[in-house]
Amino acid sequence: MATFINTQKAAFNQAEQFKESFTETSGVIGYITIGNSVAYANESSPSSIVDTVQEERNVWNNVFAAKRVTGNDVELVLPRYNWVTGQKYRQFDDTILVDDLVSSNASQSLGPMYVITSSRNVYKCLSNNASANSTVEPTGDYSSSNGVISTGDGYKWKYLYNIKPSNKFLTSAWMPAPTSREQVDYTTSNTGIVAGELTTVVITTRGSGYNHPTVTVSAFAINANTLTLANTTNVAANMSVSGTGIASNTHITAIDVPNNNITLSKTTTASGGGSGNNLTLSTRVYFDGDGTVTPLASVALLANGALDKITLTAIGSGYGRANAVLYGTGTNANTRCILAPKFGHANNPAKELVATNVMLATKIGEIDSTENSLISIDTSIRQLGLIINPYKYGESAVVSSANANSVISQTTDITLVSGSSYTLDEFVYQGSSSNPSASGHVHAQSATSIRITRVQGSFSVGLPIIGQTSGVSRIAVSKDNPEFEPYS
Repeated sequence: MATFINTQKAAFNQAEQFKESFTETSGVIGYITIGNSVAYANESSPSSIVDTVQEERNVWNNVFAAKRVTGNDVELVLPRYNWVTGQKYRQFDDTILVDDLVSSNASQSLGPMYVITSSRNVYKCLSNNASANSTVEPTGDYSSSNGVISTGDGYKWKYLYNIKPSNKFLTSAWMPAPTSREQVDYTTSNTGIVAGELTTVVITTRGSGYNHPTVTVSAFAINANTLTLANTTNVAANMSVSGTGIASNTHITAIDVPNNNITLSKTTTASGGGSGNNLTLSTRVYFDGDGTVTPLASVALLANGALDKITLTAIGSGYGRANAVLYGTGTNANTRCILAPKFGHANNPAKELVATNVMLATKIGEIDSTENSLISIDTSIRQLGLIINPYKYGESAVVSSANANSVISQTTDITLVSGSSYTLDEFVYQGSSSNPSASGHVHAQSATSIRITRVQGSFSVGLPIIGQTSGVSRIAVSKDNPEFEPYS
């Protein structure tokens, strides 16, 4: 029997579809609701909301107003991780669980693979300098080195995007993430996106016996490709060669041990050797793969001749597969190339950083403190919610964009004959208190009307509405129903 694994990609897709549902032509109609002006029995410890039909009715009954959610009010977000000095950050690795890459581990003093800096730039860690601490805050964007930022602490970061100060989804705990380069409130560019980018090689087995000797070489002229050494101890074919007169990226192609001669892959660019003008030999990294631009790498050794780390001094691109082969005096060292996601780093930051959370951000009271008198200022809020595709009151079809108001009142509003005021939030009813024909709580009131929430039954015009606490009794003159059909 086959087993379906619900990966983070599925969770991201669900979050992305939820966000897009507010912008699609036939998308959802959603409202942020505010409710429950009535105090809890224990205000410091309210009851938990549970997922039952009865509890859903209770939440609906508590709603007294709502504001429509537009596409501009919804965004994919990530937990916010500020860059801090002295913190070790995970580096991107195509073999590590995505959940681990984007999470921190306090016990290991390990941060996630992404950070936001003091300039609101968001970076992805491509190399953490063999698990070193980060001590230099990354700066810069896509305009140099395709957005690969090398810092003085040996880290390599990939610039993803900048969050503009006006972005309402950036908070102390959360940060927004774009799914493309076209979204507003971000600074991104195609310039920094390189398919098949190869920036990092990890050592899986350190090996032993590696040496990077400085060798004495006899004087040589320009355009020479055979050099004579004092001896060929610790010299191996294919090792890299550097020094005065040696072309960059030169390696040994052959060794004549009896005559202490080496043959170079490139002819010399100037005269050199002799009089203490020595050459340096080092372990060479050869890249085997399908890339279009071959990277360059340097190898650092431990004191015991094992590999310490491999640093890419030039970045490769166009790789769908790659192996790093080592040539030197040692044996048994193994490496692994880390390959970028399809289309390259920074192509879809929200997907790369697994933005499976969605934030809805809207301001109630934006028109004025009462949203054109639809929301009472003489109230308190204990519940927030989201309703999707409600019905207009008394109707059996989903509200449409044409008749969906931006702000609505969900109270039952009753005009009364003149009289004394009720007590705010008190229980009111028609009929008897023990068996009322209609009941609710006073959400707000004026000299001539009251607004009622938690309505049970249907209030009738011409009958008194009695306050259980105040004892006030006033005749209902007219009634306005809430905007939406409850529980729809």
